[in-house]
Amino acid sequence: MTLNPINFAPPVGGAAPEAAPSSQLGEEEFLSLLMTQIQHQDPTNPMDSSQFMDQVTAMNTVKQLMSANDRLAQLNVGMASLNNESAVNLVGKEVVAQGNTFQHVEGQPDELIFNLEDSAAHVTVNVSDENGRIVDSFELNDLAAGTQSASWTGRSLDGGRAASGSYSYSVTATDADGEPVATTTFVSGTVDELRFSNGIPVLLVGGQEVSLDAVLRVLASSGDAAEDGAEASNSESGEVGSTDDTSTTDSATETLTDGASVQPIGVNS
Repeated sequence: MTLNPINFAPPVGGAAPEAAPSSQLGEEEFLSLLMTQIQHQDPTNPMDSSQFMDQVTAMNTVKQLMSANDRLAQLNVGMASLNNESAVNLVGKEVVAQGNTFQHVEGQPDELIFNLEDSAAHVTVNVSDENGRIVDSFELNDLAAGTQSASWTGRSLDGGRAASGSYSYSVTATDADGEPVATTTFVSGTVDELRFSNGIPVLLVGGQEVSLDAVLRVLASSGDAAEDGAEASNSESGEVGSTDDTSTTDSATETLTDGASVQPIGVNS
């Protein structure tokens, strides 16, 4: 016996499926249950009025908390928008941020910035490549507490030049008694680009990603200094120009052969 498959065609123009019931108790559902409870209460043992008020108060409290959560969410969106706007203004600025990675160009020195919580008798700086292999190490002596910097010449341990690429550095320090001194490393550079990762702004400094909360200082860029210099130069030029115009006006009086003088238009005698 041969069995034929059953072809099922869904009805056309049928009613839309009903929405699934909500598992959350809203204000309307709460009031409906409360009224039902009042209607079916035992006449000989009615609901205590204090219990009724407690339930209504609890519902109002929950409603206010939900409203506060919504407003806080809107406030967070507004704050995020302000942070994004501030981050956009950092593009082209020179910043100093917490970090230890930098981009090295072969043949050029790099300034490594770090902070010492206390004075240090011996400081060791290790420079590693992107694979974590130490390519150079050098020592500094007798450094005071605070922000310090060291210049890496770009030479490797074998005496050759380190290739261009991404590098990192670490700083360890000890005091005169051999006790360790806490250190913090920093990176500095110009913000070349602004990226957003899952809605969070990330700065691109020297090819390295720096989070906005890691930025410690924002310095004036060279472009801003040039603009300030140009404005000062234009201001000085304007003052000189006004002096020249006055002298030109004073000398504009022409003397005729008979001794009479002619004043130019707009100049009072």
